[in-house]
Amino acid sequence: MADQPVTLTFRGVRGSMPVSGPTTERYGGHTLSIDIDLGTRQRLIIDGGTGITTLAQDLVIPPDGIDFHVFLTHYHWDHLQGILFFPPLFDERNRFTFYGHSWEGMGVREAVEGALRPPWFPVSIFETAAGKEYVDLAGSPFRVGRLTIDPATLHHPQGVTAYRISNGANTIVLATDYERGDPASDETLRTFAAGVDVLIHDAQYTPDEYPSLYVGWGHSTRHHAVAAALESRVKRLVLVSHDPHRSDDEIDAIVALAREKFPATDGAFEGMQIEF
Repeated sequence: MADQPVTLTFRGVRGSMPVSGPTTERYGGHTLSIDIDLGTRQRLIIDGGTGITTLAQDLVIPPDGIDFHVFLTHYHWDHLQGILFFPPLFDERNRFTFYGHSWEGMGVREAVEGALRPPWFPVSIFETAAGKEYVDLAGSPFRVGRLTIDPATLHHPQGVTAYRISNGANTIVLATDYERGDPASDETLRTFAAGVDVLIHDAQYTPDEYPSLYVGWGHSTRHHAVAAALESRVKRLVLVSHDPHRSDDEIDAIVALAREKFPATDGAFEGMQIEF
């Protein structure tokens, strides 16, 4: 029997950099961060873009603190830049475990502590009050509360980790900052996401601009996302990593065009929730 459902919440859905203004209000302007409330003092977070700061506004820290499990897809700045603006990190009652892949001999601890420190930020993450642990991913699944989290490596500059998150019979795959076109990587995602309930897939670029401007930049188009959804026979597709220069109306158009090929398509927006 499946476990009690949990709720995934999108806190930030933009790629590359945060934006603001009247044309981005509906989808939001924060960079990527997603969380799942596991209850019993546990919270799972995927990526620490600026969206993580909105999670802090919804938290009430109990006297014995919260265990935060932070799964990083990769270490590019837009996926880390909210972490040191996240107040629970400065609260000694809390504990953080950071998970991520190694790159050219650099483990997750070296990557995170190397980026989140002076002179790039006034305070080092090393100095923050919360307890911290670091886990280098080796392809094996992890159990966090009621969930099983399984990592897979996909194609992106300096690498990127996709995550399959299962709660009993229901499963979500997150494949952001993934560029389709590498045969081995595409096959990995095809089998990794086979038959899942929801595929959250990068769709930062349009098919018109991608071939001439953005090949090799590490992102996909709606065509790529739809192809992945069809190949893996997923039930629902959610487009994410919206280009920072894309207006709400333009994202609406991308979603509408994707629905012509895969009707069960949505565009991720800040505050969007998926129960699974």
